[in-house]
Amino acid sequence: MRHPLLLALLAAGCAHGAATAPAAPPGGGAPGPSGPAGAPLAAAEPTTPHPPDSLADLRDGVEALLAAQGEAAWRGWTAGDPIDPAAAWKGREALLAPEALARVAEARAAAPEADRPALDRLRAFLLGEQLARASAGPSQALAAARAAATFTWDKRTVPLRQFIPLLAAEPEAPRRQALAAAHAAAVRKLAPLQAARDAAVAGAGARLGYASTLDLAAALRGEEVDALAALAEATLARTDATWKALLDALARKELQTPAERLRERDLPRLLRTAAPPDAFPATRLLADAEATLAGFGLDLTAGGHLAVDAAARPGKLPRPLAVPVLVPGGVRLSLTPLAGLDAARALLHELGVAQAAARTAGGPVEDRRLGSASLPEAWGSLLAGVTASPEWLANHGLDAEAARREVRVAAARRLHAARQAAAQLLVEVARAREPASLAARAAAIGKRALGHPLDATDPLPWALEPDPLLRSADRLMAALLAAQVEAHLAAAAGGPWWRARGSGVWLAGAWAGGGRRSPGAVARSLGAAGLDPGPLDALTRAAAAAGGLELPGSTPTSTSTPTPTTPAPSSTRPPAGG
Repeated sequence: MRHPLLLALLAAGCAHGAATAPAAPPGGGAPGPSGPAGAPLAAAEPTTPHPPDSLADLRDGVEALLAAQGEAAWRGWTAGDPIDPAAAWKGREALLAPEALARVAEARAAAPEADRPALDRLRAFLLGEQLARASAGPSQALAAARAAATFTWDKRTVPLRQFIPLLAAEPEAPRRQALAAAHAAAVRKLAPLQAARDAAVAGAGARLGYASTLDLAAALRGEEVDALAALAEATLARTDATWKALLDALARKELQTPAERLRERDLPRLLRTAAPPDAFPATRLLADAEATLAGFGLDLTAGGHLAVDAAARPGKLPRPLAVPVLVPGGVRLSLTPLAGLDAARALLHELGVAQAAARTAGGPVEDRRLGSASLPEAWGSLLAGVTASPEWLANHGLDAEAARREVRVAAARRLHAARQAAAQLLVEVARAREPASLAARAAAIGKRALGHPLDATDPLPWALEPDPLLRSADRLMAALLAAQVEAHLAAAAGGPWWRARGSGVWLAGAWAGGGRRSPGAVARSLGAAGLDPGPLDALTRAAAAAGGLELPGSTPTSTSTPTPTTPAPSSTRPPAGG
C-alpha cells in the first residue's frame, strides 16, 4: 500500500528524478514514472538467491525491504541524497526467486478461505517486485529520459514538468495550442523507451506464466479486468450528463466559450486555482492542517506514530510527502512551508495518507502494508477535498465569490480526474483486446469522457503514457471510494464532515484495518453494494450549486444506482499466472 509519490521517487532512482516527472493533469493522477504496479526499480544483474526457508522469513524480508526503500526515499526527498535502487535488495535477494511466489501459492492453497486475501496481497507484491527487477534497465532509461526531457517555448528550454503550469498561466487559446504542440513533439521522442519498458514487463510476465499484460494487471490489482472495465463504463454513464453540463457552464463563465470549442489543453487554464495566496500564508500551513484534523477529533502525530519534518533546507523537495518507513510506528511527513491554496490542498492530501498509515493496527505485513494502492489515495483525496468546502474557504477569509469559484472548479477537477481514469482504463483494455480498431475506440472513448473534441496535440494520458497494467484503475477506485466515504460522513454529521468528532472515530476505525479490506469492501461497509459512482455524481452537482452553477439535466436521487459493483475479493479465485 505504497503511495504514488514515494513510488515515483524510488522509480526515478534519485531524489530529484521524482520532482522532474511530468506534472499531473487537472484533478490529479499518479505523477511521474514508476515500475509495474508502482513497484520500485531494482538495478544490477539478478543473482541466484536462496529461496526463503519459510513464509515467516518471506514476510520478514518484505518488511525489511519496505523499510529500506522508505528510508532511502525519505533521505532522497528531504536531503537530496542520491538513491541506489538496488541497495534495498542487498541481502534480500531471496524475494526475487521464483520459489518465493511458489511458496506463497502453496501456502494459499492450504490456507482457510479467510486467510487467502492476505496471501494474495503478498503474492501481488512479490510479483510486482520481480517484474520491476526484470524490467529495471528499460524502466530506469525511461525515467531518466523523462526527467531530462525538455521542449522549447518562447525561445526558452523548458522541462516537461512545466507544461501544465504553463498552460494554466497562458490566457491565449492559440498560444496554448502552440504550447501543446511543442510539448507533444517532445513527448513523442520518449515513445521508443516507453515501448521497450512495456515489452520488458510483458516478457517478464510471460516467463512467469501470464499470457498477457491484462492478466498481469488482474493479478497485481486483485480484480478482474472485465469488472474494472464495467466500473469504468458505469462511472462514465452515471456522470455523463453532469460532466457535460458542468464543463459547458464553466467554459462559458471562465473562458467565455462553449464546451465544444474547448480542448484538453484548455482545461489547466479553466480549472486553475485563483484564490489569493495571502489567504493561506506559509506560516500557517501546518497549523491550519493540524486545526482541520483536530476539528474531527484527531491529533497530528497519531499518538506519536507520525513524525513531521517542516523545516526548509537546501536539497529538500518542497512538495509534501508521506513516507511509511515503518507501519504504524515510523510514519514520516515531509513538507516545506509554502503559501497558497494548492499548498494547503497538497499537505492535507499527504496528511490523509500519513494518518491512515500511522493509525494502522497490528498484524502481518500483508495487512499493514500491502493493501490496494487506491486506499491511501482515497484517504488523501478525502482530506484534500476539505479545501473545496465553502465553509472551510470562508474560514480562511475568501469572499463569497472567490469561495464559490474554488468550490465549482474543485468539483470539476475531481470529476475530470475520475472520468479521465475511467477513459484510460477502457482505452488500455481496447489496446490489448482490439488493437486493429484502437484509434477509433480511443477517439470515441476520449471524446465522450473528456466532453470536448480531441486534437492531436491534446495531452491525453493514453497517448502520452500507456498504462498496460491498469494503474488507472487505482485512481478510479480511489476517486469513487473517497466520494462514497465523504457522502457517508457528511450524512452522519448533518453538515461538513470535517467538523464532526464522529468522523474521526469512523476514520480511525477504518484506518486501523490497514490494507485488510479492498476498496469495494470498504464501500460495502458503508451499506453500498460496492464501489458506486452515484455519490461522486451527487457531490459534484451539489458542489456546482454551492459554487453558483445550476446544472441542467436530472440525476437519480439515490446514490445506490444499479451499476456493476466491484468484483468479489480475490480470495474467491486463485491468482492468475504461474
